[in-house]
Amino acid sequence: MAVGVVLLGGGLHTSTGAGQLVGDSRKASKLLEGADFGEKPAEHVVISARRGTLSDGQVARIGQEMKDAFGGVEGVAAVGRPVVSADARTALVPIDLAAGKNDDEAIEATAKRLFPVTDRVAAAHPDLEVGQTGEGSLNAGVGEQIESDFRKAELISLPVTLAILLLAFGSVVAAFVPVLLGVAAVGTALGLTALISRWYEVDQNTQSIVLLIGLAVGVDYALFVIRRSRQERAHGLAVRDTIRVAGLTAGRAVIISGITVVVSMAGMLVAGGLYTSLAIGAMIVVAIAVIASATVLPALLSLLGDRIEWLRLPLIGRRVGREASVDGPWGRLAGAVSRRPLIWTLAATALLIALAVPAAGMHTSLPGVESLPQDLPPVKATTTMVEAFPQQGSSIEVVVGAPAGSAAQVRTALREAWPVAVGTGEVVGDEAVVRTSLDGTVSVLDLPIRYDDSDERAALAVEEVRDTVVPAVQRSLPEGSQVHLAGVAMGTELSAWMDSRLLPVVGFVLVLTFVVMVLSFGSLWLALATVLLNLLSVGAGYGVITSIFQNTWAEGLLDFTSIGSIASWLPLLMFVILFGLSMDYHVFVVSRVREAWQGGASARDAVRIGVARSAGTVTSAAAVMVAVFAIFATMSVLEMKQLGVGLATAVFIDATVVRGILLPAVLATLGERAHRKPRWVPTIH
Repeated sequence: MAVGVVLLGGGLHTSTGAGQLVGDSRKASKLLEGADFGEKPAEHVVISARRGTLSDGQVARIGQEMKDAFGGVEGVAAVGRPVVSADARTALVPIDLAAGKNDDEAIEATAKRLFPVTDRVAAAHPDLEVGQTGEGSLNAGVGEQIESDFRKAELISLPVTLAILLLAFGSVVAAFVPVLLGVAAVGTALGLTALISRWYEVDQNTQSIVLLIGLAVGVDYALFVIRRSRQERAHGLAVRDTIRVAGLTAGRAVIISGITVVVSMAGMLVAGGLYTSLAIGAMIVVAIAVIASATVLPALLSLLGDRIEWLRLPLIGRRVGREASVDGPWGRLAGAVSRRPLIWTLAATALLIALAVPAAGMHTSLPGVESLPQDLPPVKATTTMVEAFPQQGSSIEVVVGAPAGSAAQVRTALREAWPVAVGTGEVVGDEAVVRTSLDGTVSVLDLPIRYDDSDERAALAVEEVRDTVVPAVQRSLPEGSQVHLAGVAMGTELSAWMDSRLLPVVGFVLVLTFVVMVLSFGSLWLALATVLLNLLSVGAGYGVITSIFQNTWAEGLLDFTSIGSIASWLPLLMFVILFGLSMDYHVFVVSRVREAWQGGASARDAVRIGVARSAGTVTSAAAVMVAVFAIFATMSVLEMKQLGVGLATAVFIDATVVRGILLPAVLATLGERAHRKPRWVPTIH
């Protein structure tokens, strides 16, 4: 079935660009997409003197050499004259390309052909620093770096996952089954998502989310069921009976957990916009993982029988599969916690709140080139260019759509608004640069600003332009004209929209999770504790990434340069992923505690027994997740590093402090209330 769905799905049709934008910037983007300014896409060669300045004669020689070197390259339309910076230390040589403005493939291909020429020029002039930048150069250079990072992550993550599963199961065959199930779930989900993408726009990041979530829950769910099955087999049950017991216990926990994870991912549907397709992909892969654990996995276990123990590891294989002793480390800790639950509750809660405190100062943004690997040649060239020519950096675009025949009036209005823009103190540059489409219906005034896209002052500059410059332009425009902001405004507006969606998503997920837990376990107190514990866990994760990435103290440790902000898409995505994954461990621990209580243990003894018996499974599952997420922390792009560090630290905190200390303490404090239900709650749990 999985192979069939993948083949039927074919390639994933993804979307980017205006479909992700919101509000005013979306309208500006539509105007710009439909306008032809007669401009060719361009690359730039940036030439800087390592010492002193560039003389007029040197600049003239450079200009001629650039024409000779780049003029004959396939895809180059023209090589422009060098433009010298105000301090005469840097020259900028524009290279017009023959490709269309939206032909990304041709632009990138030409940029790649220019790279070796740029290297030869640099080698011929050791006294000069020569670099190449542009849309094609950045896409090619950064794309290759990201692909290299992901290949490295894939090569590392699979052996690490298998190594942890080998330690967890002590058998090669048993270790491979969860990986196969996770891969099958991901492949099936990608095929279904590809089918959906033929009728509905799917964001280009959906594949990454499906892979990340699918492997996480696929491995976890199979691990839960297989370990329980092997424990029951060690107790002497027949193979078929072990599968039945595992299904009634661990399998039931997987279904409850899967439902709560789907609910958590559905929170992205509440956010809407670009999160919708991410939600669809994530919900599909989780649902498939649950179905596979309830159908395919029991069939595999029945087919394999005792052969799942084949290729056992020496020493480890003999002890793995037996039920954990209540006198083990986790059992002893749970016993100590349950004897003084209030003290442990207050201590663990204080620790998590302390970790979460920095999140109150979290600043989010959609960064530009400053978040890319700074040692990449195109990125270095871009930085040099912007330092020498500030007008080439971040800019706010005032976009005017006007009736045909009014182009002259619009250009006049935009030029007259230039002094107003400069008067705000946010705009840099010597003169107004106005571009008009060939049909005269769209005009653009570029307003360069002195801040990076991720700088919180960039958003303030956008609002200043919106409040001051836009009204000045509107006063002189013909009737029927429209004015919108693009450029940096696109990022700041989208970032603000992402921030505004977080609270509705959190509220939706918390309410539905509360309902699912009440229906699953019957206890209002337990459901409330679940919501609060998961909030503390996610809050601690937020605090950790804020403390690390908005400051500089960890730059050397994690190999990054702080830009003082967190990626705008990260808080919401982190919330739904962490809330969903933490429910796996939470439901599994609570299920074992409930099982011990139903077996006749007191409420406090049940906590010790349940935590001890689930500790090995939860530790193994968390170890896989922490290891995989930590690999993301080694990536070059800052946003991926933030995601990896945030997820890895939050899962570690959740599996240790929350599940090992705080949850047992809360369950011991609740006592019988954690297991008793009101009469009005339906008995479907």
